[in-house]
Amino acid sequence: MPFAALLLATAFFRSTQNAVQTTIGPFGHILLKLSPTIVGFSITLAGAVGALANLWLARRLQSVRLRRMALVGLVGTSFAIVVAVAGSSLPTYLISAVIFGAAGGLVMTVLATLAGQVPGVAKGRSISAYTVALSASLALGPFAESLILRVSGGSLKVAILAFLPLPLAGAALIAFVVSQVKPSTETEKEGSFPAHIRDNPHLRQAIVALLLYQIPFVAITSFGALIAHFSYGASASLAQLSFSVFFAVSLGARSLLVWKPPGPRGGLLLRVAAFVTLTGIVVLGFGHSYIWLLVAMAILGVPHGLVFPVSLSLVAKSSSSADLAKANAVLFATTSGASVVTPLVFGVVATYLGYRVMSLLTLIPVVVLTVILLRLDMSKA
Repeated sequence: MPFAALLLATAFFRSTQNAVQTTIGPFGHILLKLSPTIVGFSITLAGAVGALANLWLARRLQSVRLRRMALVGLVGTSFAIVVAVAGSSLPTYLISAVIFGAAGGLVMTVLATLAGQVPGVAKGRSISAYTVALSASLALGPFAESLILRVSGGSLKVAILAFLPLPLAGAALIAFVVSQVKPSTETEKEGSFPAHIRDNPHLRQAIVALLLYQIPFVAITSFGALIAHFSYGASASLAQLSFSVFFAVSLGARSLLVWKPPGPRGGLLLRVAAFVTLTGIVVLGFGHSYIWLLVAMAILGVPHGLVFPVSLSLVAKSSSSADLAKANAVLFATTSGASVVTPLVFGVVATYLGYRVMSLLTLIPVVVLTVILLRLDMSKA
């Protein structure tokens, strides 16, 4: 079944991407002895390349060609792992970041677009199912990585290499989806962003909501293992278990959305998610024992589970099939800006002020974006 193949490919890719994202910090800082500033720069580099990949897709590719790009991105993800592990040096660390960023930028846009074009399945339900596949892989991935770290004696190289085959398996599944999923018969003009896409109020609301959560999420995925180690004294294995708690809660929230899609309650759910995000950041910044780390991760898992599917649903419902690929690419390219700037800033802050201060500083942009989101909601965007 094409949709099942799409969901499996999504799970394989996202679990691998998350394994790299959560391990790249300790890999660079602990194994390669790089400063948090350099680690943050490498993550910023990956985010910048990913944003450029999204923009390139948005301006030059029609929907029928996007699936071809997923194959390139999935193979590229595995290749990035090979470069990072085989090189184990600053140059290869940065090169792998570039490859990884480009691959992720291609794949995420394609998968989100395909999920919104499933024949015979309502957009809200298919997108929610797609995000459940994301969360399931994210909940199981860190748990599997934690076990691998235990068995391998804490080897970060072995932990990353264990995920290398998954994107290749995903590429094989996407090839099946390419031959089965019917492309849209609607036409679109390449190289342009029509005004009705740029001015879509639901797209603007989705962008603000994703930016609001992307900032703390980047901090967690990029530096979460280091926060757990330096702020809470957790081992690499226990840090991965905290990620499992985070993504397990997210999976629960997204599963509820599959059972009962958000519908007209989307705006309210985004506002609730914003305030829960603020609460989670406060707990993460002020907590001291490992149990408080788990509590913070559980709280932050709630908005992670809500924001992405609700935002994608808003965009899908307000976009035609011909416009959806461009709208999604604009959405991902814009929100990727958080991945470009945030890691470098957080890396510098962590270097000079520590990881606890870095965690609390995420409150500033989240508060600002919450105010913007509330105003958009009040204007019935």
